[in-house]
Amino acid sequence: MGRKTICYRGSLKSCNYRCSYCPFSKHKASAQELEKDRQSFERFCESIADRATGFDIGAVFVVPYGEASIHRWYWEGLGRLAGLGGLERVGLQTNLSFAVEECLAVFDLYSGDASRENGGESSRKSNKEACRRKLCVWATFHPEMADMDTFVDKCHRLAESGVNLCVGAVGAPQNIVLLGRLREKLSPDLYLWINKMDGLVRAYTEEEKRVFLEMDPLFGLECGSPAADAAMCGDRCFVEADGRIRTCNISRVKAGNWYQSEAAEIFRSLCGKKRCSCYLAYGGRTDFEGRQFFGAYPIFRIPKRYKVVFLDLDGTLVPEKHRGRLSDSVRRKLLVLREKCPVFLATSMPEEEVRRRLREDMDLFQGAVFASGAYVWMRTKEEGGQAAGREERSKRVEGREVIHPVDLKEFPRLRELAAQCSAAVRIYRKRGREVDMAKAEAYKITLVKGHNGVWKEQERLKAAEILSSGDHRIFVENNCMEIIAANVDKGTGVRQICSWLGIRPEEAIAVGNGREDKAMRQACEDMGTAPGNSFKNSENNRHLHSGTCSDNKVKGIYNTTPP
Repeated sequence: MGRKTICYRGSLKSCNYRCSYCPFSKHKASAQELEKDRQSFERFCESIADRATGFDIGAVFVVPYGEASIHRWYWEGLGRLAGLGGLERVGLQTNLSFAVEECLAVFDLYSGDASRENGGESSRKSNKEACRRKLCVWATFHPEMADMDTFVDKCHRLAESGVNLCVGAVGAPQNIVLLGRLREKLSPDLYLWINKMDGLVRAYTEEEKRVFLEMDPLFGLECGSPAADAAMCGDRCFVEADGRIRTCNISRVKAGNWYQSEAAEIFRSLCGKKRCSCYLAYGGRTDFEGRQFFGAYPIFRIPKRYKVVFLDLDGTLVPEKHRGRLSDSVRRKLLVLREKCPVFLATSMPEEEVRRRLREDMDLFQGAVFASGAYVWMRTKEEGGQAAGREERSKRVEGREVIHPVDLKEFPRLRELAAQCSAAVRIYRKRGREVDMAKAEAYKITLVKGHNGVWKEQERLKAAEILSSGDHRIFVENNCMEIIAANVDKGTGVRQICSWLGIRPEEAIAVGNGREDKAMRQACEDMGTAPGNSFKNSENNRHLHSGTCSDNKVKGIYNTTPP
């Protein structure tokens, strides 16, 4: 269980926009309705101040039916919440129609009051910056109502003021060109998300999905609704204005009440739905695939800040089973990305195959996790960069490295097994001019079938029986049976490089599409998974989501903001 996330929806059911498809644009709230909503939100904020520590609440997100940001009391309440020392994130959904400077001034005023009430001693300036760093704005672009240039200007002013921000829109096919212009006008550091269009009476075409994936690398998750699983939702609660509680915005109402019930009832897993049909539902699950991308509180859709990037090769930087080099588009994005922070490759392929395939493109990476963690290497600062000539690169030292050797004493028996299975056997050792290859430690053995060959489970079990006297890990990828040392994987490689860099793995981001990539994603999430345990029965790679291509994943990383 992580820290708790609380979503709040007041009684407000009116909006200042008049979008044709929205029912809340038709209702004009009375003074009495607005006063009731104000009192409800103030009561809720007071309850958070009382319960944040005891319930271990880390984030509060206002998700109104109508438009809340145009009402002062929401900025007052968000300011008070941001001033609480225990909360890490506060935020709201908005159409961005509010006056930026005026509303932030209210937020600053009340966050300062709250911090002083709770014993804060930092200066006014540092307190303002700290509270604004807690603020998350989920801004939705409405093409029928909003002028694009005005909307983009507000986005940039908010980002420059220190506020966390994401921007999004409904993926209406007729707005593809318009949303493409929005992506071009927004700063590359701002994440643009695309929601699937409710009420679309047909499926998206492949071309529409491709274009939306170019804008939002996680759009594929929007195209499918995962099966509901209440067990994945024990660290969140959705609170209504009157205190009624749900697990999320679409789940069944629970028996208790936010203002009377204890934590056991409030956070009891209860759903009642068959599918998680919207982002607020699936984005708050503990098994959400985008959690590693968004960090501890993915519900806000704010990409986490990172200090280093790890990228898988096949299926991420290049299409699956494509044996060519990096595309010009990916190469350009990597050049931009490495200006922001170090970029490392993380692959199940051995070093010599990667270098033969990428050639001078290896200079785009500061190092690599080769062979699923069996060989880890990092270039040192003294080695020079891409400007170094071929002769100079061949002479310089290779930097820091760790090799996890694999025992070769059963190699003759493995060769016999390979012959029986119509497979070839390859041994991989560290490269180097001064190395006696006969004596150099091997870090990986691969049994390779033909291009379309498939390894049967009994063949893998036979290999495991042959190697039972030593410590090995065996996994299958496509037509290859891979054998490396036990207790190493891409996650251990990520941790090793982070240790060299002097940062925590949680400050890194890792992107990959296969089962061998799960360990490095978990390492960056600090989930504490024992190395290798999740992969003993590895199958062929599967995609993170349908329709993802290599350029999209790199763009998705590029659109996040490192510190």
